[in-house]
Amino acid sequence: MKLFIFIALAFYCIGSYAVVMRHDVPIDSYRVEKIPEYIVDMPQEGHGVLIAEKWVVTVAHTIFHDYAGSKLNVGSKQYEIEKVYIHPEYVKPSNNILSGDLAPLMQVLESSSDIALIKLSSPVLDIKPISIYSKSDEKGKVITVFGKGAMGNGLSGENLDTKYLYQPNKFQNVVESANGKWLTFKFDSPHNALPLEGMHGSGDSGGASIIYQSGEPSLVGLSSWQFATGDISAFKGGLYGTTAYQTRISSYYNWITDVVGR
Repeated sequence: MKLFIFIALAFYCIGSYAVVMRHDVPIDSYRVEKIPEYIVDMPQEGHGVLIAEKWVVTVAHTIFHDYAGSKLNVGSKQYEIEKVYIHPEYVKPSNNILSGDLAPLMQVLESSSDIALIKLSSPVLDIKPISIYSKSDEKGKVITVFGKGAMGNGLSGENLDTKYLYQPNKFQNVVESANGKWLTFKFDSPHNALPLEGMHGSGDSGGASIIYQSGEPSLVGLSSWQFATGDISAFKGGLYGTTAYQTRISSYYNWITDVVGR
């Protein structure tokens, strides 16, 4: 039970939940026919993003064990994973903070570097990788975030009963802060919200947060976790007013280019 609560809270239950939407906008407005092919599903749960012919970036908490030799579906083809590089400053929360007051868990999540790189054994030649964003001017920009899985709305939060629908959706939000390792945005209620305002959910972990420049997408963030207070047992994800945290790609630009260049 402790593990389930933690997973639902910090989006470490990657692959089970997805877009949480405005309650006053039709669900169909958020739906997409197909998620971009540069967004891939991880071997167990969660997502990654193709950033080069042989490289996928994801959040480190989607890596449950050594995936070398495992298969990864990219588009309509399977590729073997050659090696996984987890950022050296990633911190996996210990079991003793997975119950009770949320403050210790929030501190660990915020201090961690939640990012990993996956090297494929052979190149992906039929899908265009997304470029990664290197500037530090993300604050105030509108981002588009993709996900699939269970849905919900800002009044009631995530609806676990829809987790197996795997319906592709997208939402938008505005970057509220871009400091250090994290991009953050708030799930605003309708009177302050974008037309397709939304919040990422647990199944969006590692999914792409993008901006468009001259019609071309750039990867600015990876869905990671959301901030919460109080007792873990009382947590309800995806409500209006919740702040989401995304791994900030520009903060790790040098690390990414260094690993990819090896």
